[in-house]
Amino acid sequence: MATAVRLLLRRNLRPSEAAPRMLYAYENLVQRAAYTTRVVDVGQPTPQSHPELLAEGEITPGITSDEYISRRKKLLEVLPEKSLAIIASADQQMMTDVVPYPFRQNGEYLYITGCTQPGGVAVLSEEIGLCMFMPDISKEDVVWQGQMAGAEAAVDFFKADKAFPLSQMQKILPEMIERSKVVYHNVKTPSSSYNNLDAFRRASLNNKVKDIAYHTDELRWIKSKSEIGLMRESASIVSQIIEARVLLVLN
Repeated sequence: MATAVRLLLRRNLRPSEAAPRMLYAYENLVQRAAYTTRVVDVGQPTPQSHPELLAEGEITPGITSDEYISRRKKLLEVLPEKSLAIIASADQQMMTDVVPYPFRQNGEYLYITGCTQPGGVAVLSEEIGLCMFMPDISKEDVVWQGQMAGAEAAVDFFKADKAFPLSQMQKILPEMIERSKVVYHNVKTPSSSYNNLDAFRRASLNNKVKDIAYHTDELRWIKSKSEIGLMRESASIVSQIIEARVLLVLN
């Protein structure tokens, strides 16, 4: 703002001319500042919305987008050629018709995508990489539940290679299933969003469908430096709480 004032004074403008131009310069600066600091809501904390929780480049606390991409690559490396992995998010469990229980994400879906929200389906293959089918978001949903991640956020924030609204999955996923030799999913936590598809049922009848849990569990046994750091931090917090409680009882 001070720079703008100095420039206007150098031009020897009369006060009646300088005032409107100074106001215009000020408004322009404010608009640019608002644009550059705009926080995009993707339905869960981001480095921009919660810098106290996440560092730049992190999708969840302590875990970067590069690490999530690395996890997906490692999973594809252990699967047979022309495999398709379908991993669905957990369903939102309801306490009553309108009151939900606190949401707990499916561990495999969270491990692969970093998305902490319900309603999505992640599909992995060597051909397409990560394809995410995200919930169709209506204005009413946003009013009642808050902002949720859609297809755009899947690409921009979760670093999916492709993303589509969930309503398009019935058209797109069957072709992916037909082209694959083996279809992996979690047998214990199947989702009706995909296992009711005719293509999935045919694959199951032809013994093409297998459980992915063994492969994802094996990957999760070996912790990265980031995961070890989070485990140590968690253990430190718990030990401090226990110590404080013991001292409180003794005193």
